[in-house]
Amino acid sequence: MGLRTKLLITLMGLLVLPLLVLSGGSYWYFANKMHVEALNYQRNISGQLVIGAHAEIVRITSTLRQFSENPQIAGLFANALAKRDPSELQVAIDGLQKTLGSTTLVGIYDAEGELVLHSPASYPATGRAMPMSVLDEDHVVESGLRRRFGMSPKGVRKLQSLASIVSEAGETLAYVVLGSDLSVFQSMIEENDSDTTRLFFSDNFGEIIVKSPEIVFNSLPVDAMINFSTGTHQQFIEMDIDGASYLLNMQRIAADLWLGSMVDEDAIAGSSLSLLLILLPIAALILAFTAFVFYLKVAGLVIKPIDELIGATRKIAGGDYQPQIDIDSDDELGELAEAFRAMGNQLEDSNQQIAQLAYYDPLTQLPNRNTLKIMLKSIIEQAQRNKARLAVLFIDLDDFKKVNDRLGHQAGDELLVQVGQRLHKCLRSGDILAETVEDDLPEQVVSRRGGDEFNAILNNVHNGREAALVAERLIMDINEPLLIHGSQVSVGASIGVAMYPEDGEDAETLLRNADLAMYQAKQQGKNKYYLFTEAMNALVHERLELEQSVGRGLQRNEFELYFQPKIDLSTMTVSGFEALIRWMSPERGVVSPAEFIPLAEESQLIHDLGHWVMAEALHQVNQWHDLLPENVRIAINISARQMAQENFAEHLISLAEQFQVPLTRLEVELTETSILTDEILVKQHLYALRAVGVKVSLDDFGTGYSSLTFLRNLPIDSVKIDRSFVMRLEGDEESQAIVMSVLGLCQKLSLETVAEGIETAEQAALLAAKGCTEGQGYLFARPMPADQVLEFIRAPGYLAL
Repeated sequence: MGLRTKLLITLMGLLVLPLLVLSGGSYWYFANKMHVEALNYQRNISGQLVIGAHAEIVRITSTLRQFSENPQIAGLFANALAKRDPSELQVAIDGLQKTLGSTTLVGIYDAEGELVLHSPASYPATGRAMPMSVLDEDHVVESGLRRRFGMSPKGVRKLQSLASIVSEAGETLAYVVLGSDLSVFQSMIEENDSDTTRLFFSDNFGEIIVKSPEIVFNSLPVDAMINFSTGTHQQFIEMDIDGASYLLNMQRIAADLWLGSMVDEDAIAGSSLSLLLILLPIAALILAFTAFVFYLKVAGLVIKPIDELIGATRKIAGGDYQPQIDIDSDDELGELAEAFRAMGNQLEDSNQQIAQLAYYDPLTQLPNRNTLKIMLKSIIEQAQRNKARLAVLFIDLDDFKKVNDRLGHQAGDELLVQVGQRLHKCLRSGDILAETVEDDLPEQVVSRRGGDEFNAILNNVHNGREAALVAERLIMDINEPLLIHGSQVSVGASIGVAMYPEDGEDAETLLRNADLAMYQAKQQGKNKYYLFTEAMNALVHERLELEQSVGRGLQRNEFELYFQPKIDLSTMTVSGFEALIRWMSPERGVVSPAEFIPLAEESQLIHDLGHWVMAEALHQVNQWHDLLPENVRIAINISARQMAQENFAEHLISLAEQFQVPLTRLEVELTETSILTDEILVKQHLYALRAVGVKVSLDDFGTGYSSLTFLRNLPIDSVKIDRSFVMRLEGDEESQAIVMSVLGLCQKLSLETVAEGIETAEQAALLAAKGCTEGQGYLFARPMPADQVLEFIRAPGYLAL
């Protein structure tokens, strides 16, 4: 199909949308307009019909009342009975019949209900008994008269009215009964009925008395009459009758008569559709003619150059990136032709770059994680066909962040490049790294996952032992020193191994299980490899369950703060308390912080726990108010993840202000690991906190990578000596030397020192003698609930020591 044909078809196709919009809009406009007109007509004609029908009822009623209350009529009736001459009475009722006009029968009945006379006299009497009982509950009593819309023996609806003829003494002599046909009401309906509005009269029970010829039903639903009995005459309800939709309105005319009007929505829709079917072809012809004229113009100005550009595109697609394009116009097509020429110059390089970015890591040039998944899926399919095995390795570099932080990001990038090259070289035991994803799959694949993480696929390994040997060799090669920007750098690696098919039968499962095994290797120390086991899955589920329990525990207030005092070793007075979290789990009992704190630090829960500890500690200090001695501070442990938050210092200061706690009452304790997470950001936090009076303490000193330079450059006030050294202070010369060195170093740097884990008076005395500022441990007190803190301060048990 040629371009001209397609353009023409496209233009004609584009007509569909405006036609649809025009059709829909026109239909909506016509339907809405006719709907509004029908409602307006209904309101206007209903008012007129209510007045007319009410006037007819009043005319009949008043005429009958005047006749029955006329004393002469009573006399004529009595005379007729006495003389047996009813002629004068016959003349009177004939006059009544002529006056009413619409009345087809007037009957006079005696007090016993026997017919005496009727008019016209020629009209055949239907029986001697009165046609309706005066005690009939269906009658409506209005102005002393009784009335109902009854059915004649021939099945014709009539208005039956009854009045009593009473003597001067108040005795009922006779009854006047009018049987009026409903021709007046029928004329009202027929004269005012329309294509969209149907009219009818009904009684109180919804039985149709007179109706439009188009109305096929004879009664309304019961609930419809209930709605209108309690509503207003302006109310409309939607009603489906015999499959047709109507808007129904009922207006009361008299106590027993209603005017019903129905807007026939189906008729409105049909009329609207009829108008639309007339207008739509005209609009379609106009639009089609316009589109054809436009097509002729476009064909001459655009299609020919486009044909040439299409040919150029085909040549470019075939590899000819410099096709001949004979378009030199000054319009947009000329610019497009020039753009095609420029595109041809750059397309080949761009394609190569795109392919490189899509499938390879731009830093190391190794396959990226997407390529790895594609290749792993293909290798798994091959292994399934060949009933072979394979191994997936998850490699994470140890201590990479330290290199990145100390030597800079450029050095870190260079380190990753060199490690990638070593992995590539180590696994090249015979063209084992594929450059592209081909049908001939490689035996081994190495890729960069992201950050300092790599993956490797070992195809056709026979067992886990072979995979472990490769992992061991990779660790040894990575451990070899690297020359980065003139400096020699060493890093290690932790490797997790998952085997196909026992550890997973798809790429996602194998990669996930290799990741879990790598995490387990890291837990065992650096430069380790670990093969995945099913027990690790159980451990993961157990950790997940514990994590969920911690979250629920926070919501259920299962956590509590205990406080362990710090003692000034020179005066043996309380100098502060360390706030320690305790978990009282209903399901697990008392859970050690050593179980849930490390888990929380690996997830986002540490932020919730940390916030709770800070808020609870500040709340408790606010409760104690002035009962704490002025020099007593409350120390709060801060995790590495908390310190890595951009607004940590601001958040803590804001919390203290909310609880109205002086910042000089607070002390934060953080580990060396917390500082190394982001040394620049952590220092900013510490400077900000110290500036407002918060004391800063370095916790667990001596267990990390502490150095003189490290201590000298930190904005801290005190150093806490780890309990592992204090506990062995008396019998371990090495621990004693470390403690004495730390004390001497801190004295030279004007830093206070706190010894953790003091359990004997000898330890306390030795530390005090060597200049240790404060002590903390079971010798003085175990951690205690908040309600015991003030009592401890007033009568400290450690004084007895």
